Amino acid sequence: MPDRTISDIAAKLKSIDIAMLVTKTGAEGAIAARPMSNNKDVSAEDGTTYHFATDDGRIDDDLKRSDQCGATYSSGEFYCAVQGTGKLHRDRATLEKHWVKDLEKWFENGLDTDGLVLIEVSPDRIAWWEGRDQGELTP
Repeated sequence: MPDRTISDIAAKLKSIDIAMLVTKTGAEGAIAARPMSNNKDVSAEDGTTYHFATDDGRIDDDLKRSDQCGATYSSGEFYCAVQGTGKLHRDRATLEKHWVKDLEKWFENGLDTDGLVLIEVSPDRIAWWEGRDQGELTP
């Protein structure tokens, strides 16, 4: 099993724009997934990712009910599954820190979009596969 660092995996995740972000939903804790951009905002130190959404959808309610979440990524022969906790941010300073201009195609009022939230996904476990290689990291 080849050695990969969190920084190595973070660099790969930065190059993959869309992840399937997975949360527990409803009273039964069923699984829900939706595509989300990571905006190339991935921490090389611990693999934390950041995703923008609005609070009028299910994801906001899901993360309020349970902070357990995950994200899956794939590109070519590289696959990655991140399991961790999600945190919602609403304060303007944090939103500004992670905002990128490309997000305006999804949020036409930019940082002034009603109900704009930032979802921070902090990994507890990162599993990856690339060709015949595979590994697991715990930040």
